[in-house]
Amino acid sequence: MSTPKAQGRGYQRSWKNLLINKEYQLRFTFLMVALSAVLLAGLGFWVQSVAKETTAVGITRIRGEACPKVPEPVAVQAPAATDEPPTNVAVPVPDPDSVGTGSGTGSADAAGSAAPAEPQPKRSRVMIDESSITMTMTLPADFADQVVDHWKCEMRQAAAIAELRRGENKIRLVLVLTSVFLIIGLAIYGIKMTHKVAGPLFKVSLYLNKMRDGRFDKVWNLRKGDQLVDFYEHFKAGHAGIVTLQHDDIAALQALIAAADEVHKATPLTPDQLAKVDELRALVAKKEKSLA
Repeated sequence: MSTPKAQGRGYQRSWKNLLINKEYQLRFTFLMVALSAVLLAGLGFWVQSVAKETTAVGITRIRGEACPKVPEPVAVQAPAATDEPPTNVAVPVPDPDSVGTGSGTGSADAAGSAAPAEPQPKRSRVMIDESSITMTMTLPADFADQVVDHWKCEMRQAAAIAELRRGENKIRLVLVLTSVFLIIGLAIYGIKMTHKVAGPLFKVSLYLNKMRDGRFDKVWNLRKGDQLVDFYEHFKAGHAGIVTLQHDDIAALQALIAAADEVHKATPLTPDQLAKVDELRALVAKKEKSLA
């Protein structure tokens, strides 16, 4: 016999038996997780494409802001400041009068003339002073400041572009981690929720198997949060009705046995009748045992 304290308790939920009905629970959970994964993949693809487009627009805007250019040195012609005497370069210039003579001599030689060769005419010389072509490179007074401003602008743009790319990677990482944790959470939640349905069905099947074997145990209440409460209450009421019928049968059989004993005291029963009474006593004991 169960004690009153034990009869007042209910089944406690345990993590060890979450998968009571694996076929039903896993199938339902898999469908829910698969549908969620498809929706998350579509949402992630759209968010990633928007983030990538936004990053590209930001990079284009940053690169569209031109940085100050570095000034180039300017070449200026100036006299050479040196103590050495200027160097003169002699450039030979042909004499115009000798051009025709040379041509005639060539013709005569071609004709086979034996005239003596004439002396070469003198050539004029033009003197160029190298000091007159000395070039100097000059820089603006704020050349260093302009170089610093240029590279500051370049570094600022590079840092802004890197920040945009880090933001895009952060969005991608958040999407991946969120999807993974959400899928895992949905899987656990699906198993727990289906367990709240599979649990009552499992308990009903256990009680039905016991009733088939002739045992009528006490029907415990459902755990807090279980589903199918109305269905379980109907089953509980039906079980209680069968138990009441068993008690009524026991009472009727006991009354019949008592009447047979009274008759046996007045008029002894035949051996067959006594055997029937013994069968009734065995049946009553069996029914009382099934209700224990």
